[in-house]
Amino acid sequence: MGLDTVELVMRIEEEFSIEILDAELSSIKTVDDLYRLVISKLHVGSSTRISNAFYRLRRAMMACLGLPRSAIRPATKLAVILPKPTRIAAWRSLAEITGLRFPKLLHPRWVRDTIRVLTGAVTIAFLAWMIEWSRPWGLLWLPLIALTGVVAVAVLNGLYAMTRWLARELPVRRVGELAESLLSLNFSEFSADVTENQVFSAQEVWLQIVHIISDQMSIDRQEIAPDSRMVEDLGIE
Repeated sequence: MGLDTVELVMRIEEEFSIEILDAELSSIKTVDDLYRLVISKLHVGSSTRISNAFYRLRRAMMACLGLPRSAIRPATKLAVILPKPTRIAAWRSLAEITGLRFPKLLHPRWVRDTIRVLTGAVTIAFLAWMIEWSRPWGLLWLPLIALTGVVAVAVLNGLYAMTRWLARELPVRRVGELAESLLSLNFSEFSADVTENQVFSAQEVWLQIVHIISDQMSIDRQEIAPDSRMVEDLGIE
């Protein structure tokens, strides 16, 4: 097992309160294989976690946005009830009212592209300056490359922080999808009041596995499918 697999397995064990043996991992080739292994160790049945997340979100939206209950359904488009001019404030208020960790609003694509270009330009300029100044040779290239990586991450995070006020794009499209994201981001909280013999729905298990893989490996959720190969497609070693 590589470090990616070790960290992924530890996270899954912690979130579902299960134990995965090393010998069991040898048969894991796809995301569906991992899902079926986790399912086999859980009590699967009907569960109220997703509905509880939706009801909690709906109550917050009614209080924060002044909307009637009938206007907030799983299929309701977030862009309609959260217009851009007031979206940042409303998003922050919803997080405060629910007491839950919310997914971050996204920068527009043109801003993300600009930040990447600027980060690349600064990183290349820094590397060129360091090469000219230090004249590295042999193993001295290793700390220089590591330092350049640190600078790139710092510049990237700094630019995103400086342009936080531009982040107004929604990470999901509908209320139901937001409720699913809230469940994934706050899974332990929605499981806190459940008895030791916890019951999980198959949908909850799948959503949480996808979330864990996406979060651990920085992979877009849309790229994770049941037949996605852990090594070849997702790079998990």
